[in-house]
Amino acid sequence: MSIDLHLHTQASDGTLTPKELLAKAKKYGLMAVSITDHDVIDSLQEGVAIAANLGLTFIPGVEISASYTADLSLHILGYGIDPQNPKLRKVLRQNQQAWEQSEEDSIAALEKINIKIDRLRYNYWKTHSEMGGWPLFNTLREMGLVSDMKEYFSKYFGWGQPAYITILFASPREVISAIKAAGGVPILAHPGLYVEGTTKLITRASFRQTLISWGIEGLEAIASGHSAEETAFLLTYCQNNNLLVTGGSDYHGEFAGRSLGVPKVDDAYLQPLLSAIEQAQQRIIVKHI
Repeated sequence: MSIDLHLHTQASDGTLTPKELLAKAKKYGLMAVSITDHDVIDSLQEGVAIAANLGLTFIPGVEISASYTADLSLHILGYGIDPQNPKLRKVLRQNQQAWEQSEEDSIAALEKINIKIDRLRYNYWKTHSEMGGWPLFNTLREMGLVSDMKEYFSKYFGWGQPAYITILFASPREVISAIKAAGGVPILAHPGLYVEGTTKLITRASFRQTLISWGIEGLEAIASGHSAEETAFLLTYCQNNNLLVTGGSDYHGEFAGRSLGVPKVDDAYLQPLLSAIEQAQQRIIVKHI
């Protein structure tokens, strides 16, 4: 059977509610899922209850942004977290403030190239997440300036484009520490997608060693943006270095061009992750005795 451990809801930038998303997962024949919204945990309580009713194995998750350099952020998945943990919530608040500031900086950058954002329409899209939680993208699309996410980045917000800005998130060490403090297991999301200059970071032995030194416990080796060769390399690396393997679609809704349950992730990878989560939670209990 298949699992999908990288899913987004309207709480961050997905188009579906937890109920809609998990019903779709059940319909597609998935047996285990994780909601991993960007820097928010608002859908987890609802997700737990809905998954139980549907007979789905549910892992509470989050995808946390971490600034590696001024121009490059990593995404670190936290599985099995306690959403109420103070250290985790502090990092999430810090990142949410960074996101909010980035939106204001983006609007100011657009105004410098004579694109004025209608605040009424922008605020409308901030509260209508059914189109994905990208209010600026939806506003620009409504203005006829972009047609899809690819154009959004290639014309305005990609590196070197006129509205490109940098965002300062928590550091990778802080993020990994917060996930572990919350009884969770930290996994690097879609490791094949991070590029510095013309080099994919994961191909550098020094970067892989840095990940381990930070305390990363696994890699999302099976991801929609990976080639077959990259996936094979990552699976071998995890096996040789005693790292967990996870995988998922990074599904946000149809607008993002990814499909639920694709690529297929075998449920053989589920039990090692569940065991690691159980061990992580036991360490927290022992620490507080």
